[in-house]
Amino acid sequence: MKKIFTVLGIVAVAVSVNAQLVYEPFNYTGSVSGQNGWATHSGATPGQVTAATGNLTYTGLASSTGNSISISSANTEDINKSFTAQSTGVVYYSALVSAQNTTGTTANTATGDYFLHFGTYSTGTTPALSLFQARIYVKKGVGTDTVNYGILNNSGGTAAPTFASTDFPINQTVFLVVKYDFATNTASLFVNAAPGSTEPTTASAVNNTGTTAAPTAIDYFCVRQGSSTGNIQIDEVRVGTTYAQVAPTGASLAVLDLNKTKSNFVRNTFVKNEEITFGADVKDVKVYTLTGQLVKTGSVKEGSSLNVAELQKGNYIVTGTVNNQAVSQKILKD
Repeated sequence: MKKIFTVLGIVAVAVSVNAQLVYEPFNYTGSVSGQNGWATHSGATPGQVTAATGNLTYTGLASSTGNSISISSANTEDINKSFTAQSTGVVYYSALVSAQNTTGTTANTATGDYFLHFGTYSTGTTPALSLFQARIYVKKGVGTDTVNYGILNNSGGTAAPTFASTDFPINQTVFLVVKYDFATNTASLFVNAAPGSTEPTTASAVNNTGTTAAPTAIDYFCVRQGSSTGNIQIDEVRVGTTYAQVAPTGASLAVLDLNKTKSNFVRNTFVKNEEITFGADVKDVKVYTLTGQLVKTGSVKEGSSLNVAELQKGNYIVTGTVNNQAVSQKILKD
């Protein structure tokens, strides 16, 4: 019996990107700064944070699209992406990360170094990105070739991050979700939590040791290359005001609402005639294996096809841009 697979279930669960403050799948290559709202705020050599082909995936999380970025303790550039300022309640961010090795990573007995965080842009006579909140830290684990992740709420005093109780092997994708609470000036870290609408009842680590007052607003997401962060691959960055927005199941929130646009993107999700047929003009078509390997590229017109005769039988993810919005569907090649 034929089985039809799509990232959204196509009709019933298609969702709009507007639900989130940020969704960043890195749908480009080269220097991240200067693309899709990213800017450099620190470091002597801009352009060191780059996007390259390859994805990280996590079971149950929306399918990855685009590419990914890598950071290194050998580099100095720090970058940021702005979003609508949040000043009350809670704000979340999430990312897929994978430590590539432990070269340059702080020892297990040390405090560690941070590589992802929120930021606030000051408005004085010399405006600058400042007040870094909800910082994710990394350090070596107890075992060889392992790392551990921690969280710090804010700066000030003798602030020390709180680390999760579990170490993770290098080259293993880890799903990190961070929650910052304005009212309590507290940051919580959820490591490898289940995607979905319900926030876990217990966080992997909670921290409120930083004594600096909670900011009046948070309006930036930042990627930092610290001197001891090591080498880390990062993918699928999300920022939102609910857990569900940063831990969506089934498909990326950047996927186009196909009902609303009256288009089908990929018309034949069960590919039996060696060609994928498209129901819209699609730029930058990419076909990935479920492990993130790019195996085919192209651009197509509405009603035209992309020949995939050379691909082996199995499931693939097809991504592209329709009307300036990212679209993604899963196909089965027979």
